[in-house]
Amino acid sequence: MLDSVLDTSQLPVLLLVDDDKDVLAALERTLHGIQATIISYSCPTEALKYCKFNQPQIIISDQKMPELEGCELLSKIQVLWPDSQRIILSAHQDFQSVSSGFNSGAVERYICKPWDNKELRFIVSKALQNNSSHHVPQRQPLTDEAINFHSMIAAHPSMKTLFDNICQAATSNAPIFITGETGTGKELVAKACHEENFHQSQPFLAVNCANFTENLMESQLFGHIKGAFTGAVSAQEGVFAAAKQGTLFLDEITSLSKPLQAKLLRVVQEREFTPLGSTKSQKFHAKLISASSNSIRNAVLSGEFREDLFYRLNIITFSLPALRDRGADRLLIAKHYLKKYARIENKNFRGFSKGCLQIINQYNWPGNVRQLENIVHGIIILNNGDQINSQMIISALSTTISPIDNQDIINTIGESIRQENTAATHQVIPLWQTEKQAIENAISYCQGNVPQAAALLEVSPSTIYRKKQAWDESSLSND
Repeated sequence: MLDSVLDTSQLPVLLLVDDDKDVLAALERTLHGIQATIISYSCPTEALKYCKFNQPQIIISDQKMPELEGCELLSKIQVLWPDSQRIILSAHQDFQSVSSGFNSGAVERYICKPWDNKELRFIVSKALQNNSSHHVPQRQPLTDEAINFHSMIAAHPSMKTLFDNICQAATSNAPIFITGETGTGKELVAKACHEENFHQSQPFLAVNCANFTENLMESQLFGHIKGAFTGAVSAQEGVFAAAKQGTLFLDEITSLSKPLQAKLLRVVQEREFTPLGSTKSQKFHAKLISASSNSIRNAVLSGEFREDLFYRLNIITFSLPALRDRGADRLLIAKHYLKKYARIENKNFRGFSKGCLQIINQYNWPGNVRQLENIVHGIIILNNGDQINSQMIISALSTTISPIDNQDIINTIGESIRQENTAATHQVIPLWQTEKQAIENAISYCQGNVPQAAALLEVSPSTIYRKKQAWDESSLSND
């Protein structure tokens, strides 16, 4: 049954579907004044009949309805009107049932009950703007050329698809889960989601769950009141409260203990938490983004991670590709960081030699973008010149890869390296001497601080101590 009078004006049609007429009335009040013709149905099958003969530009549908669930309704409307903008309205407990709609593309936005009136009006207004411009996103189009999207440099199609998905998901308050190897840029993706959200002026807080013991992690997340435990001389706000209406990013979430997983599940389900030592619950308002460099599915299968929590965190998933799978992005990123750190360190580096570019392009970069950034930065700090050559990068990589890997690289691009050495009239230096020089330069730069030098070289301090001991012993034996 049609619950509101049809408007024949030329305004875009906003279709509201919810089996609860009180909810429909509340939605209509909230969206009053929006530049759209609002059509409301309390019966999803009647709404579907309407859509067979009329094109709605935006649909907001409840998920839990007796005749037809929201995701199924939006999927059918998607077939009829692929250009429609489809929004699901549901409680947090329904995350698992909604996830299939996101995966299939039937659902483009998620609004949680009870909704925030300002947020709902913002999402609908933005959808109307997209509709008026023929659904072209209000951002720079993704071209075949390299782009800088919130400090992420890319030209590879997989990354451009990721950027587009971030813009689509950012305005939703559904949980987002990010997977990817170490160094692929999971926190950058989380920050991009925050910046694309209309709550971008609110805090963005990032917590690495692997950095805390269980007790400290619980206090870090939930906060505590004075006297909650020995040493709690004053109350402390946790990140669930401090994030306010912004974004909370929980990295390496699979490292959480089972008791903390249970407490996090309550936060996700009920959108509330209780500080340690308190009996009063507080509301959690922020957008929740979590991530792991390990396989969360394997953690679930092994029993290390709760399956019910996995389904509630895994509504929208972003899988970040490894740098080795991003083709020419390796060179684009290297050039970006060369320009950045040459300016920061006041050096004259302006490019890479041919052999160096080949190494960058062929090395598998197990540490991904973070490793490439640190390698370029370290080379610029420890060397001078206008060009990073193959000898410099081999020296930098010699502390992070095995000799056989070095030899494979040298065999592959040996001709380029030999040409560089001939042109520069330099004698080839044994690899161990190059490695020794790199380590000694790093220690000198760090004013004798071995742990800092190790971090710069991306090795453990014990590696440096072991090599220094071997060199000292070799020197004594020669004497």
